[in-house]
Amino acid sequence: MFILVPPWRHLAVSVLTGRAPPYRVSSPAVGKLGRLSIDQRIALRATVLASMLGFLCTVAAAQAQTQAVVPHAARSRVETSSAPGECPILFLGYVGALEPANNPHSGVIRIRRELQDGNYPDVCANSFSPYIWTEGRDWLLRHFPSHPGRLTTTELQNSPKVILVGHSMGGWAILSVARDLKARGIPVELTVQVDSVGITDFTVPANVRSAAVFHANDELMLLTTKHVRLEDSHQTRLLEDVKVAGVSHQSITRDPRIRQVVLDTIDELRTAIATTGPRQAAHSTASRMVGNPN
Repeated sequence: MFILVPPWRHLAVSVLTGRAPPYRVSSPAVGKLGRLSIDQRIALRATVLASMLGFLCTVAAAQAQTQAVVPHAARSRVETSSAPGECPILFLGYVGALEPANNPHSGVIRIRRELQDGNYPDVCANSFSPYIWTEGRDWLLRHFPSHPGRLTTTELQNSPKVILVGHSMGGWAILSVARDLKARGIPVELTVQVDSVGITDFTVPANVRSAAVFHANDELMLLTTKHVRLEDSHQTRLLEDVKVAGVSHQSITRDPRIRQVVLDTIDELRTAIATTGPRQAAHSTASRMVGNPN
C-alpha cells in the first residue's frame, strides 16, 4: 500500500519512533534512514525534536514572565521545612511543561504529597516545573556539603539518598539534575522517566543506581522517549521499561507501578539505613547494580 504524504513526514515518523514506517514508501530519504547508525539516528531525532518543540520556547518565556510577578508563596513548588542533614532520603519530582506545577491530577504531585504526610518523616519531598529545573537541583544540593568540587567518601557516607521522578519535559529535567550531581560525585538511587520529552533524555548517567521508564502511545507519542541507554550497565540497573496501555500523556503519571517503584526504593533505603546506618546503606544499594535485566 502507498500513502501519498510528503517525504519529510515519513522521515520524521521513522526518526522519532526509531522504526521504519508501517507502509511502503518510495522516498529515497526514508530508504537511507534504515542504514543509519544509532548515533546518526539520534542526531536526526534531535534535529526533528528541536523543530517540533520550538513552540515550547514561547510557552517557556510566558511561564517565566508569570513566575516573575507571582508572589514567592504562590510559586509552583512546595518546599518542606527540614534543614540540611535532617533528610536521610530526598525526593525531587518534576511535572510536565504544559501543566500547572502543582497540578493535583499529576501522579508526580500525588507521590510528593504522600511522602510529605506523617508516614514518611525521614523523607524530604519537593516538586518543580521543568522551566525552573535548576531550582530543584539547587534545593537538592542544599542538603549536601556546599564546597566546590566532588564530595569526599566520608561526606557521601553521611549524605542523603536521592530519588528523581519526572514527567514529560520533567523526564529531561531529572536527567539534567542527575548529570549535575554526577559532576559532584553524588549518586542517585532511582530515576523514573514518565513519557519523557526532550533531546538529552536518552542516556541515564552512570551515577544512577536504578532507572525506570514508563511510556505510552498517546497524543505525544512522536515526541516521547520510548527507551533509554545506560551510560554504564555495570553501575545502573534498568528496573522497568514499560509501555503503558490505554492512557493519555497526563493519565500515565497515575499508573500505580510508578508510585510503587518509588515506595519500594524508599522501603529498601529505610531498611538499609535502619539496620546498618547511612555508611553501609550506600553499599547495600550499590549491591543492586547488576546491569540490565533480561
